[in-house]
Amino acid sequence: MNPTAGQPQGPSVHPVLIVGGGPVGLMMALLLARQGHRSVVFEKRTPRESSAPKAHVFNPRTLEICRALAIDVDALRGASGHGPRSHHALFMRTLAGPLLGSLPLDSETALSPAGASPTPLLNIAQPDFERVLQAHAAAMPLIDLRHGHTFVDCREESGVVVAQFESAGESYVERGTYLVAADGAGSSVRERLGIPMGGIASVRARITIHFEADLRPIIGDREGVLYWILGPDAPGTFIAYDPARTWVYSPRLAAEQFDSADFPDERCLAMIRRAIGRDDVDIRIRHVLPWMMSAQVAQEYRAGRCFLVGDAAHRFPPTGGLGLNTGIQDAHNLAWKLSALLRETAADGEVLLDSYGAERRPVAEINTAQSLANAQKLQGLFALATGVLADGPPSSEGRATLAAELALHKEHFLSEGLQLGFSYGPPVHGPADPLRYEPSLERGARLPHAWFEESPGTQRSTLDLLDPARFTLLTGRCADWSDVAGALPDCREIRLPAKSSFLTGWLALEAIGDSGALLVRPDGHVAYLAGDASAKSQRALCDAYAAFGLRLGQENVQPSGCAVHSATRS
Repeated sequence: MNPTAGQPQGPSVHPVLIVGGGPVGLMMALLLARQGHRSVVFEKRTPRESSAPKAHVFNPRTLEICRALAIDVDALRGASGHGPRSHHALFMRTLAGPLLGSLPLDSETALSPAGASPTPLLNIAQPDFERVLQAHAAAMPLIDLRHGHTFVDCREESGVVVAQFESAGESYVERGTYLVAADGAGSSVRERLGIPMGGIASVRARITIHFEADLRPIIGDREGVLYWILGPDAPGTFIAYDPARTWVYSPRLAAEQFDSADFPDERCLAMIRRAIGRDDVDIRIRHVLPWMMSAQVAQEYRAGRCFLVGDAAHRFPPTGGLGLNTGIQDAHNLAWKLSALLRETAADGEVLLDSYGAERRPVAEINTAQSLANAQKLQGLFALATGVLADGPPSSEGRATLAAELALHKEHFLSEGLQLGFSYGPPVHGPADPLRYEPSLERGARLPHAWFEESPGTQRSTLDLLDPARFTLLTGRCADWSDVAGALPDCREIRLPAKSSFLTGWLALEAIGDSGALLVRPDGHVAYLAGDASAKSQRALCDAYAAFGLRLGQENVQPSGCAVHSATRS
């Protein structure tokens, strides 16, 4: 069996089966639909009105992906319950007590025209975000979303994945060209495929208490997303999903494991009120969830025609907000590669599909290491705070000691470098500084953002120039790259806007110049930069495209030295 052959023929074979209908599975389906491919999403949960908020930080790179899918990021921002002033982590003895310090969650320039992304960081409860994705998926004829369908088993047979599911007590089989496992940290698909996890399975037992309350009168003008309670009587963390109604409290209790039965509502209310520092607060407990913090990455991301994405592939401590974002970016990387196979534009599918794990697994390891380091450093902060705050309000010396300690935790909360500055290389690598994003045009780096005017009063991002379904060839204004664009199936050529139309500086303008070109992958990462239109540069750019295992068009030797195909350009 060739696991990278094109889509098998037959009405009963779906292009892609997606196990898991959370944010990563839904994003996978939306990305495939954007590229013209059908998928079936199997979610074991049935729709419900209320669930614990879970993740809440959606970083700029994830929101750029949403923007490319025509998901209204501004509407998401308006529904989040947070304004730009709230993008801080605040530290205090109790929620009602004085502020001891704060750290930003986003760069100072994020909301300015000079920001590194058109979509600054957003805090919104995962269920709210998920509902938006579900609405988009429901409007897509290419997506079949099935709730209440549980994965049972899968195998490869005659060039397809044969998967078994159960729903309403009935078992049935679906066949797909590929299967994507987005079924979470306890992935049944990963277990069935026999892919082991590497790393630390049990970092620390935690419990999440989801409650409803309007705590705006207590926090006042101390707007934030995370409130770290350092007092020795009730150490823990508040997450303000919506300060007017939706909160989570996670106490720092030393235990090897937690059972929700040990945390009846009365105990949870008492802990929350101690952490708030007030008893006169109307609180309604909604969910109490024990869980284990892990730091693990799957040893393989692919088994034949089956792939792992999101928490099925990696489990991070939540310290840093990197887990869900990494999962959505997994889907972004994999979708265009599956699309190339389904369109039969790959010459060597093994090379292309192996590149998914080769690129994404090291990124997960980088993010796991940072998340674990963040979690471990917190132990020192809470231990120090216990001593400083043991006898009441801290002295001036104690405040200085706390301030010095907080300065060591910037990477936990402000990680623009990690969010935007990872590169697929090769080799894959993270940023030089997790705190700072440095725009780059090296192979594998995310194309830098800049604002330009398409017409007077119409502002666009350079990221809007990219085709999310195909490669994009950005070319200078004075050279003919049409033969090269024609040689690359599924490639769209775009002439750069005039330099005068740019409202902010852009690294690519000088690099491309009048005659150069920049080849950008469908996921927005640089494939190759050619500084001129010489025959050597054109051949090198074609070779960079072919290095993914993609097929060049039918070759005719041209004076440029580039392979040119005879088919009509898309």
